[in-house]
Amino acid sequence: MKIRQAFRSRSLKDFSSLFFANIIQKFFGLFREIITASIFGSSILYANFLLLQSVSGLFSQFTIGNALKANLLPKFTKIFSEHKVVSFRKILSFSKKSMLLLFVVSQIIQFFIILYLDSDYSKYLLIISVFLSVTVCFNFYNNIYLTLLQAKGKFRSYSFATTLNEFSVAVFIYPLSVLLDVTGLVISRIIGVLSITFAYVLPMNKENEGYEIELKRKDFNIPTLILGNFANIILLCSRFISGADGGVNITYFTYSIFILNVLLTTVVGNISTLLLRKVSIKKNTNFMLYSLVISFLMGIGLVLGLEYFGFRLIQLIFMRGEFNLDDVEKTTIFIKQLSYSFILIFISTTLFQPFFSLDIKKSRIVRKRISLIFIITIIFGFLLSWFLNFDVKYESLIMMYFSSFISVILSVYSYIYYLNNN
Repeated sequence: MKIRQAFRSRSLKDFSSLFFANIIQKFFGLFREIITASIFGSSILYANFLLLQSVSGLFSQFTIGNALKANLLPKFTKIFSEHKVVSFRKILSFSKKSMLLLFVVSQIIQFFIILYLDSDYSKYLLIISVFLSVTVCFNFYNNIYLTLLQAKGKFRSYSFATTLNEFSVAVFIYPLSVLLDVTGLVISRIIGVLSITFAYVLPMNKENEGYEIELKRKDFNIPTLILGNFANIILLCSRFISGADGGVNITYFTYSIFILNVLLTTVVGNISTLLLRKVSIKKNTNFMLYSLVISFLMGIGLVLGLEYFGFRLIQLIFMRGEFNLDDVEKTTIFIKQLSYSFILIFISTTLFQPFFSLDIKKSRIVRKRISLIFIITIIFGFLLSWFLNFDVKYESLIMMYFSSFISVILSVYSYIYYLNNN
């Protein structure tokens, strides 16, 4: 009887929607990476683009994804549990102002990175930076509404929306990349983002009756923005270091992270979303334990699988076009060395979720302390890479492992704090 109830449970259905949607999205993402590898391989232009994208990506992590969800999902969930009819009018007004600010700040940051690169493609990269800034803005806009869908428990609609994004990119990436080179990569992503805007976000904005959900800048707690997306911050900072010499190591890092991220986003990320929603409503230590065990086992399985089948996997996925056997060997070495750090990231991602469900005002001081330690860790990682003068590959690995280990310690502390204060 209990087994039947488990299979019929809402949590399982929600997880299934997220999980299978992510599988489909990873298929489209795999297609995208295959096309990218076959057209660009490990070229210097693509490496410079990835370095620039790392910076815009790091900036966007404070405004989309897990960071945004950790700030807004608990608030939205409580509102929907208290009000059946709501209005999104004030959210639209707030989003428009924020998008303009995001565009300006993003452009300034990317401009300085282009100056730092001093590349032969500087003018070309300036054009690309504009498209990247547009992507950051609309990703922020869309993700506010996608978080609303999750808070309402509409995980199926959320899954369809995010799948539509990946599908649109997969359809346009090849012709646009052939016609427009690296610019085509960015434009295909813009098309994917706008597909969500027109299909889901604009219809939601027609809901103008009922309780008005209001967003203010204080709803975006900076420590939570940092901790809510700590994993991507670690990955992007490590990726930046891997390309800081202007070489092509960043391409091998990027191809490796794509494979490693499959489990992080498909399984661990979805479990964390459900966990955060559950504990936002009611304390649930059993679900927390199950989530932690699954995350740990997934990490072990990932490491073992790559140790035995890593080379064949990289060869099967990427070896075509400009991506040659030498690229396969270098990517395989990189992915094996990176994989162990993902066990730590999986554990940290799960352990942090209950802490995010706590009232921001009441836990503000603790959030500041934890986020400050994390930022100091990242800065220390950059300083190590600056003074050690190792190969950038090993410097990026040092950043990955050092920051991931500290994240585990911080996540354990955050969970203990949650148990004592909930």
